[in-house]
Amino acid sequence: MYCGDNAKAKKVAAQLISDAGFEPIDAGPLRIARYTEPFTLLIGQLAYEGDRGPAMAYRFEWFSV
Repeated sequence: MYCGDNAKAKKVAAQLISDAGFEPIDAGPLRIARYTEPFTLLIGQLAYEGDRGPAMAYRFEWFSV
């Protein structure tokens, strides 16, 4: 997931994410970054301080309606 206000920079970010083997998800403008930060903290909390250890993953999925 990435966000930003610069179209050229977002294209570079999307390509880097894709090159790393993931599907880039454009979350919109840079103001959205404030919502991604707490999510990252949650993942870190679950992975490194939870009972099941750091071998975890998450994914976003869209279902057809």
